[in-house]
Amino acid sequence: MDIEVPEGLNPALTALGWLVGRWEGTGNGTDHEGKAFEFEQRIEFSHNGGDYLYYASQTFLLETDGAGQVPLSMETGFWRPKPDASLEVVLTSAEGWTEVLIGKIQVTRIDLLSDAVVRTETAAVGHSAGQRLYGKVEGDLMYALDRATTEHELRPHMWARLKRI
Repeated sequence: MDIEVPEGLNPALTALGWLVGRWEGTGNGTDHEGKAFEFEQRIEFSHNGGDYLYYASQTFLLETDGAGQVPLSMETGFWRPKPDASLEVVLTSAEGWTEVLIGKIQVTRIDLLSDAVVRTETAAVGHSAGQRLYGKVEGDLMYALDRATTEHELRPHMWARLKRI
């Protein structure tokens, strides 16, 4: 098993060490209206000696006409593992919501489910619940994100394969 423990990583974060770094790639998605889209994504997991990872993700819509990238979304947050391999994640999106997810770390697989979602009055989408799966596959970071809104039940929203850069 290829488990990485970056230098200076707080021992409480050992189970998440494989995530630390910068990841980039492309993915696919389905918006809240059911329309398909392609995107480019940049994710960074970093640490500062604390017992949490700092997470930042930016996605850019890939235009089919080759016109370039359009900002799609951005989220930041904190990933806080617990000694029993459970995980708490707090994310805030530029779209106007904050989500608390809870889950389990299984070596290089992480399963997360929404525990709570809070939206602003002007939130771009009525995000109400989610579930996420992250995994390391052949050295890449792969994930799938399902989302429910006030208009539809939980369904696939975004999925991607990202390479460490």
